[in-house]
Amino acid sequence: MKKIASRRLAGRTALALTAVALVAGSTACTNSETTTPAAAAGTGTSAAQGVGAGGRAAAEAVQADPAVQALVPEAIKQKGTLSLVTDPTYAPITFTDSTGAIVGLEPDLALAVAKKMGLKSDFSKGDFNGIIAGIQAKRYDASWAAFSITSDREAQVDMVSYMKGGTSVMVKKGNPDKIAQVMDLCGKTVAAQTGTTQALSVLPAFQKQCADAGKGTVTPLILPQQDNVNQAVSTGRAQAMAADNALVAYYAQLQPDVFTSVDSILVEPAVSGVISNKDNAGLAKAFQKAIGSLMADGSYKKILSAWGMSASEITSSEINPAQ
Repeated sequence: MKKIASRRLAGRTALALTAVALVAGSTACTNSETTTPAAAAGTGTSAAQGVGAGGRAAAEAVQADPAVQALVPEAIKQKGTLSLVTDPTYAPITFTDSTGAIVGLEPDLALAVAKKMGLKSDFSKGDFNGIIAGIQAKRYDASWAAFSITSDREAQVDMVSYMKGGTSVMVKKGNPDKIAQVMDLCGKTVAAQTGTTQALSVLPAFQKQCADAGKGTVTPLILPQQDNVNQAVSTGRAQAMAADNALVAYYAQLQPDVFTSVDSILVEPAVSGVISNKDNAGLAKAFQKAIGSLMADGSYKKILSAWGMSASEITSSEINPAQ
């Protein structure tokens, strides 16, 4: 599997490998869809104590919105459940806990959206590379799987935006160097994993920004494994590390006594969307309305904050925004 983001964020491979002990039943990277039964989303405990605390409670507290319910297609209303599919190998976005339950930021958002619709949500596990085909074949109503919104994907399915992601920065606990923006990295050593977007393009871009501003250069420290990168920060060999913001949020919550995420830095942002079949355009409108309703009542912000993903917040939801 190449270290090129197959969803939206560079470093997904590194995250999956590092979190492998926490992730049960992960699927291999293939080009065919394989679905296995999944425990009900969120019925177990979080895979790592403290990670995502409060996200499930915020989702459970959501009340149905009549304006959203009015947009739900009649066939889905009649069955009373949204049939969803995801590839739960991407902590903290979507993964499985020690009981096999699907947990994470997206399952909490999916539950909150379903509650706005007055529906239940039922998740199945599938291989990421086959999910769009499964939606097109109408095996599922929708998928929350950190899909980057692109015009190519919008030609195949409807995509409704719900968050953004990109490269973020992690530092030693307490942020001793007071890093708050990219320019604060000038004159510092910044670590990244070999082969990632951060190593190949983000750090060189940081170097150029510092040079153009007449400041000290960023010194890249490129290391073979993500664990090596983290260790470089914890030992002071590097003053910061650059990785996808989901990875940064996960480690900052997993090891709060060691690391701090710099939420004010988010570069090369990309927007993610929940996907549904183009033949069911009414469902996309219901998703958009439900996400907007969660934004209006504060639930959206609470769920993102619980998972350390506040930097991924967007201000409005759109249908097929890449078109």
